[in-house]
Amino acid sequence: MKKRIRLYLQRLIGNFFDGTFSSYLNAPHGLELDELRQYQPGDDLRSVDWKATAKTGKLHVRMKLVDKRVTIIFLVDKSLSEKFGSFVKTKEGIQSGVLSTLVYAASETGNEIGFITFTDKIENYIQPNAGEKEALKNIESILTEKPSSNNTDLNIAFKFLNEKIPSTAMVFILSDFLAPYNYEQSLKTLSYLHEVIPVIISDRMEIVLPYARGFITVQDMESGATKTLDIATTLGKTMPYMALFRKLNIDHIAVSTEEDEDIWVKKISEFFDRRIRRGGRRRR
Repeated sequence: MKKRIRLYLQRLIGNFFDGTFSSYLNAPHGLELDELRQYQPGDDLRSVDWKATAKTGKLHVRMKLVDKRVTIIFLVDKSLSEKFGSFVKTKEGIQSGVLSTLVYAASETGNEIGFITFTDKIENYIQPNAGEKEALKNIESILTEKPSSNNTDLNIAFKFLNEKIPSTAMVFILSDFLAPYNYEQSLKTLSYLHEVIPVIISDRMEIVLPYARGFITVQDMESGATKTLDIATTLGKTMPYMALFRKLNIDHIAVSTEEDEDIWVKKISEFFDRRIRRGGRRRR
């Protein structure tokens, strides 16, 4: 399944930055064999697989992933709320697993990978570099990094990325998105230039309340402040970022602390597959 994620990610890169699915797969040379399929008009005759053709009696071509490299940025939320988890794992634990899987997939094919970690300030910025060893070294550093603040400000992170990465890149945002809703314009700007893929990491206890009348007292992990909520009025409220994603036509991946690795790996794989089938960059 993880190998499939790597292949899907490279297909996505071809879609987003080359325009069409067929144009970048239909090549006699590339990184590795992806699949065999029947010959179609316009296919390069040098890509014909004669062994498969002789076996089936029909002309088949070898489809390979071309050597297309892009800049991929991982924007990683390091605020204190990521340490919450009402199940076996915390959001931080799920975030680490997802980040590792995506970085492995991206680095194996030579893409330039950069990292930005943030709270309510920029904690760390690692400039995009190619190389699998470099990427794995950087991810180890990020996972053990101790942030200097507890709070979250997505707006600061988005503005920083807009300034630092002026050319088109693929941007993964790993966060629970539990932050002040002050980032509509900066995310809009980000999504116009880059291919933005939010990875929302949540815990059910943060978004699901019992269907009942009454009040509940909750504590903000980041600020330590307590607040009393009216359950009846809180139920049914949607997170503001979901409406913003729809408005900006941004697809997202949603994973939860109650899901094991097989589930969220499958979700990522299915997300990539859907994007591949739909084609290139979405219009904003």
